[in-house]
Parts: sequence; structure tokens; C-alpha cells
Amino acid sequence: MNAGPRWRLADADKTVRLFITSFLLLLTCGYAVGLLFAGHTTSGTAAGLSEEYRGTPEGSERTELKYAKSEDEMYIFLHNHLLSLSLVFFSVGGIFYFSKTPGGLKRFLMLEPFAALVTTFGGIWLVRFASPWFSWLVMLSGIAMAGCVLVMIVLILKELWGGR
Repeated sequence: MNAGPRWRLADADKTVRLFITSFLLLLTCGYAVGLLFAGHTTSGTAAGLSEEYRGTPEGSERTELKYAKSEDEMYIFLHNHLLSLSLVFFSVGGIFYFSKTPGGLKRFLMLEPFAALVTTFGGIWLVRFASPWFSWLVMLSGIAMAGCVLVMIVLILKELWGGR
């Protein structure tokens, strides 16, 4: 039975702590900008999310009209997000693996963002081509995804800098 890693984040020297911290802070800023952009384009609502991908409903009195995303636009969007976010989650989870967080919680926090990635972006595809009701799935899985990543980052930073 594997007892886990022998080296822990708390064992890191100052150079490694600064390196990991710099990476995580910049990554968090980039992720936050992405969330702000998503909130801006969707108004942070299920209806706004549906409109972003399905287009503005006919007869709407909106000042800004949105057009339904084409299949090509959806493929590009999904390709970019699935590749980039899977690398983000791999990086954060790979660092988090060396934390002293207990096994079950560690496993959940490391794996949940990957499951949420599938449900969030699969849900966006379903919003566009099946039903606007999938907006709720997208919102809930997106919140879970961001929440798990944030918790991992906070726990990593706490272990790196919380005293040895």
C-alpha cells in the first residue's frame, strides 16, 4: 500500500516556495479574469448563458443582439478550454498531491475539476444544441470546478507559508 509522497510542500526551500507561489498567484489571476469574462458575457445568469451560445431570442428588446454560435465556433471554444484547463488542473493537482491533506479529500479535490470540466463544457454544447435548461448544469459544475481549484490553491499556499 502506498503511504503517499515522502516529500511534502512544507519541506520546500524558499526558492521552490516562491516559484510555486508565483505560479499559483499568476494562474489564479488568469483564472479570475476568465471567470470575470464569463460573468460579463452571460450576466452570471442561466438565461444569459443560454443567450451567449444560442443567440438572443427573436423579438427581444435587448440593446445588444447575440447570434447563435456556429458548430465551428463551438469546436474551437471547446478545444481551447478542454486543453488549457486540463493542463491547469493537472498542474495544480500535481502540486497539491504533495500536501498533507488527507487521502479522501485530496483525491476528491484533485479529480473533481476534471469531472466538472466534462460536465461544464459538455453542458455548454448541450445548451447550444439541445436545450437552454442545461445552463443550470453548466453553472453548478462551473462553480464546483472553480471552488475545488481555489480550495487546492489556498491549502497549497497555507502549507507552503503557514510555518514549518
